[in-house]
Amino acid sequence: MACIKQAIGYIPFLRLKGESIKEQIKVSTPSQKAIASYDENPITLAYECAKEICNNGGKENIALIFVSSSFNDLERNPAALLSETLDLPEDTLALNIIGGSSSFIDGLYIASNLVDSGKVKHALVVCGEKRRSDDFEIDFGLSDSGGGVLISSDSETEYLFKIEEFIFKSQEIPDVYKNRGNKISSVDQRFVVQEEYLSLLKRISLENGKKFFVSGPTYTTSYLLSKNLKIKDDIIQTFGSLGTCYTAVMLSYSTGILKAGEELYLLSFGGGFKGLKVKFSGEKSPYEKILKNFERKRFITFGEYMRIKDIDGFPEDESSVSMLWREKKQNIRLYGQRCMECGNAFFPMQNYCPVCGSKNLKIEKLPKKGEVFTFTEDYLSSYSEIFPPLPMLVVQLENGARIYVQGTDVDPKDKIKIGDKVELTLRILNTYQGMLNYFYKARKISS
Repeated sequence: MACIKQAIGYIPFLRLKGESIKEQIKVSTPSQKAIASYDENPITLAYECAKEICNNGGKENIALIFVSSSFNDLERNPAALLSETLDLPEDTLALNIIGGSSSFIDGLYIASNLVDSGKVKHALVVCGEKRRSDDFEIDFGLSDSGGGVLISSDSETEYLFKIEEFIFKSQEIPDVYKNRGNKISSVDQRFVVQEEYLSLLKRISLENGKKFFVSGPTYTTSYLLSKNLKIKDDIIQTFGSLGTCYTAVMLSYSTGILKAGEELYLLSFGGGFKGLKVKFSGEKSPYEKILKNFERKRFITFGEYMRIKDIDGFPEDESSVSMLWREKKQNIRLYGQRCMECGNAFFPMQNYCPVCGSKNLKIEKLPKKGEVFTFTEDYLSSYSEIFPPLPMLVVQLENGARIYVQGTDVDPKDKIKIGDKVELTLRILNTYQGMLNYFYKARKISS
């Protein structure tokens, strides 16, 4: 079968301490809740992982599969949008799976079969979750996250895991549901674990002595599963339920706790049951210390979270669909130009070089790293009451082009300065007649 060449997880910048939650409401929580900001959604969370994997190679002859249980803009094609942000070829196979928390295994299964059949050389499965609930016990156990796994042929000389087996039980499990506001609810989580999950696990043949981890669609179900099975799960204890992203995050994390040749089961509940059995190659993932990789964070207060929890409105843009279509290569694939006469690189695209006036211009892919050339701060932005003043930056990219963007993931204790190293990341910018528009924003690179 195919192999897992790369695995990565992404945890958002904003966090809420479990202690802060317990001070306000007496519910069991993980040690922290990771929170996607107002300009993040499942697409941008998945992008964080997809770009890292594609930056490490593997963009040719690739399929892209997007998985989420919380993406609710069902008329949009998130996989196609991600394909363009990654600058993949237009004939890239882009698939979407919008399902339960266990559906990431579905994505891996499809990806594995695509690679094994020879239809593609690589298959990238990415996921993003931004889940909310009106039930405090559920809501404060959900962390927003992203994940990505690159599936390649087992003829690859270097890989993390060999895929040994997929496990499926085609049973509809009445564990969680969503109301009209796309909020997660559950009737009786303890009954679900004791009578549904554990009884189903007894009918699955797991080899004795093998390591395995089990996740559910909520923190309570995941915690009770681990407790009943006597499993110590650092990811669940730290972040709670990650939904579809749990499998990708755990694959990355487990490279730091497994020995070469050791086998691992990852079992996932939520909208059914699926499982994956892999064998570790011994190769270390650069993301194995995933709990430490996201130390650049900002802890917010309980009150701040309650204010941003349900933000879904953005400033209206006066752009048109025709303009969005025409400027897609520039704004989504992020291309600029370079003057072949004076060598000046610039963005956005122009008919003439803004320096020498030449028409001898070449289209050029822009890098996503650079430094702050200059900036100002907007104290009248839509979210200035909750977040720090919004930085408006001119970033000089590594190829010399300058781009005007908003700042994001700002820490009040670590303010933007001229010369700071930054990277561009995909975020929601505004809306046009209710349709989300995406563009790049700049955030500081951790030193």
